[in-house]
Amino acid sequence: MKLGRRQFLSASAALAAASTAPTLFAHTGMSASPPDRYPADAWKIVDERFRDYFLFNTPLQRQWTGGLWLEGPAWNAVGRYAVFSDIPRARQMRWDEATGQVSVLRHKVGHSNGNTFDDRGRLVSCEHSPARVIRYEWDGTTTVLASQYQGKPLNAPNDLVALPSGGIIFTDPGYGAHVEYEGHKRELQLKPAIYYIDDSLDEPILLTDEIHKPNGIALTPDGKAFYASDTAPSHFPDQPAAIIKWSLAEDGKSVSNRQEIVTSNSTTYDGLTCDVHGNIWSSASGGESVDGVAVFTADGTLLGRILLPEICSNVCFVGEDRNQLLMTASQSIYTLYTATQGA
Repeated sequence: MKLGRRQFLSASAALAAASTAPTLFAHTGMSASPPDRYPADAWKIVDERFRDYFLFNTPLQRQWTGGLWLEGPAWNAVGRYAVFSDIPRARQMRWDEATGQVSVLRHKVGHSNGNTFDDRGRLVSCEHSPARVIRYEWDGTTTVLASQYQGKPLNAPNDLVALPSGGIIFTDPGYGAHVEYEGHKRELQLKPAIYYIDDSLDEPILLTDEIHKPNGIALTPDGKAFYASDTAPSHFPDQPAAIIKWSLAEDGKSVSNRQEIVTSNSTTYDGLTCDVHGNIWSSASGGESVDGVAVFTADGTLLGRILLPEICSNVCFVGEDRNQLLMTASQSIYTLYTATQGA
């Protein structure tokens, strides 16, 4: 039988589809992982009020793995990407929300730790070695905001927040100076402390040194106070881990009204962030039933947990609606949609 041109093309297309479709479907089916059941096991409700922030139908997503010790996530809303640090490798990494891809943003960055974006959208980072707070300018140059206090080198700036006024508050516990892994080992010349710095100052202003190992830091939603975690047990075994709150002067240059909001002898709290309702979302480590994120009310009541298979170091809210929690956790980064938004 002789086929016409149109019949020949139709028959060829059908044959091609029939021959490729089974292979395609088989490949897709074999490579797909079994779906997790909802709700995700990551959610752990302790107080019924936590249900206001719980989503039934969202998975815990491991976005990337391959780091050594990941820290310092910061969200750029304009570019829709997050910056985070791989401290031992002295790299800043970039996670793109639209593609899910992770790439190296910068390398050899002084064992960069905490990151934030200031009131003008510029990236500001804490570095362990050399110990300093550095800002990346729009033209590609860098500005060192702080490297010493009263003529002595900073310990190893750890985490920071940007104020609407342009000022920066940062913690300086010294972890990057303790071992040859996240910086370079040396003797600390200053007490661990929390400082304020802006462009008008030659050196930072000491806000408080009434804290053993100031680590993570987060502003309250109204900007009138901040929380800082104290990872004291790492070097002061007789002291509890804590989350402490200070009221902040209008100009950001002094603090008052110190309050211990959370204390624990079994759990360590590190990086912090707040949601629009004033709740504290803090990384937590203390074993398999604790590792991940602990969520507290502003008065320190534990609402619930987000459990991770790795120790969590820091957190921030990301995404177009700022309703995804991004968590840097040991070697990986994870995201989870929530029913709240970042402050």
